[in-house]
Amino acid sequence: MNFQWTILKYFLEADNVCFSFGDVKAAFSEKNPAYLSQVLSKMVRTGKLIKLKRGLYYIVPMGQDGKSYIPDWHLVAKHLMKGKNYYIGYYSAMQIHKLITQPSLTETIVVDTQIKPNILKIQGVRFQFIYHNQRRFFGIQKTWIDDYNKANCSDLEKTLVDSYIAPQHSGGIVEVAKATYQAKDKTDIEKLFGYFTKAGSKVAARRYVYICDLFGISGFHHELFLKNNLSNVILRLDPSLPDQGKIIVKYGLRINHDFETIKQAIYS
Repeated sequence: MNFQWTILKYFLEADNVCFSFGDVKAAFSEKNPAYLSQVLSKMVRTGKLIKLKRGLYYIVPMGQDGKSYIPDWHLVAKHLMKGKNYYIGYYSAMQIHKLITQPSLTETIVVDTQIKPNILKIQGVRFQFIYHNQRRFFGIQKTWIDDYNKANCSDLEKTLVDSYIAPQHSGGIVEVAKATYQAKDKTDIEKLFGYFTKAGSKVAARRYVYICDLFGISGFHHELFLKNNLSNVILRLDPSLPDQGKIIVKYGLRINHDFETIKQAIYS
């Protein structure tokens, strides 16, 4: 049997569609490592494997074109971060929680250590690594990403908190507003407010209450929560847009996005 097929058979029979160079060396220890490296390189060139990063490979399914085949992004994220602290967050987590319908060509992975470069391209998909310090690295749960696999993902409430802190990583304030409306009946409000407080972002809390009021999402302690998160600084509703627009002192926000567009988002 061709040795390339021997490698594929070995890992497929073990239900490992992703493996490292170290795994190959351990499985075929009688072979010279330089030879194994050459074989793997040839398998990448001929479309049998995708090289996710140095020393990490993904098996291309039979009948698929190795040049264009794109594995499940969430599963790739799990393999990329094996043995490391991470969670799938922001827009990618919104997708996992079924809060959006438009996929993005970026998989967002939150990490607790700096990774450089912070963007990795695999088969045309961007894998972006966003650093959070220990204060903001919480709210993680193992979540089903397909019928057979789980991966670390921010829970629903942490997904919203992260997205209100940095809307630009979740498609902008309109997408975050839409997700908030979609999640209104399944959000644990006490947990959400606790997360806002733990993350230490007063402006994110104000953005959330503003959007809830805009959509008529009632909350019996929104007013007190807003009061506890006001400051003397007026900040933008959407930090990715210019610092212009009407100031609403009640929320401590400059409304730099057309609120009618935001309201219409729930109907699109």
